[in-house]
Amino acid sequence: MLAKIIINRKSQWMNRMRDFKIFVDDQEAGSVKNGNSEELVVEEGVHVVYLKFGFYRSDPLTLTLNKSESKFLIAQNGMKYFWPLYILMMLGIFSQMILKSRHLDQISWIPFLQIAMVIPGILYFLYYLIIARKKYLLLEIDHDNIFNS
Repeated sequence: MLAKIIINRKSQWMNRMRDFKIFVDDQEAGSVKNGNSEELVVEEGVHVVYLKFGFYRSDPLTLTLNKSESKFLIAQNGMKYFWPLYILMMLGIFSQMILKSRHLDQISWIPFLQIAMVIPGILYFLYYLIIARKKYLLLEIDHDNIFNS
């Protein structure tokens, strides 16, 4: 009998238009769309599974599957602080326009505040673009799935 790997991808705003390619033992085995699931039939034994799109990927996950066993995995984006940093960046970028629209006087320390609001977001995005591109996607065992063995 064959074993199954079932990957459930959370519906997320980030990368919603991109399919995550699924690799099992370094061979492309399928893809999973935003908010969907993909079921892969594999031989029993040890398998290494990871996700990839573009040059971003997840850490490899090693699974040991017995006959007729199913493993449930969950896939999602790894950027946990995207929204707070994005909002902070937008406030920093548009704060000067907001002040001008309110007809407020130019405050001397506002440019420093703008820089302090924008720099963390830029560094966070650069971190995932350059250093943590192999951790951009998360692939984990779905312990909350009631069918997980």
